[in-house]
Amino acid sequence: MIDEDAFGVLFSYYEVEDDEYGLEERADFVARFVSFEELVLELLRGMELPADHHIVCFGHAVYAEFRDVGDCPELFARLRKASAQLSGKGFVNVTVLSHGSRWVLPEQTPELSLSDAAPRVVRLSRPSEPLRRALGAETLAHRDEHLEGWGPGVYVDTEALESLGRTPKNAPTALLAPGAQFFRIPALPVEAR
Repeated sequence: MIDEDAFGVLFSYYEVEDDEYGLEERADFVARFVSFEELVLELLRGMELPADHHIVCFGHAVYAEFRDVGDCPELFARLRKASAQLSGKGFVNVTVLSHGSRWVLPEQTPELSLSDAAPRVVRLSRPSEPLRRALGAETLAHRDEHLEGWGPGVYVDTEALESLGRTPKNAPTALLAPGAQFFRIPALPVEAR
């Protein structure tokens, strides 16, 4: 196995618990989270990710990961646009672009697997920094009565920006996460959505 650089893109349904407990009919909540997942999958198809990407649906979030091939034109802009489109459809979201190394077999994409033996094991990936970083940022974005959290928005790993050859404007405050730091990127104006 080798470690290779990869990007991770996570779209999280920020208000999933609010909708679960706030909607009176169970069918309304089911329709809502199914709609979120379907919309994110459609948006990911439109982002023109490299062919080797894989997608994992977590229920509250959808994650895509792909090799950093050095040619990801407009990835940053497409991510922001997708987050804005989710917001435009009424889904408050946390969107994360992460970067780091992942362990894979040479020249193969990570294999998703489900074992037949009990207990059943689903393998999403071998160790993956992009996945760990994306989940960490998503967790730190949540608020409750005890924690302020970062709130909904678009968060970009500083290593992802570096790999894309981008630098943030106006030196935003770095948000620290275990083993990573992120910048919160301003939402797109309504006209750009």
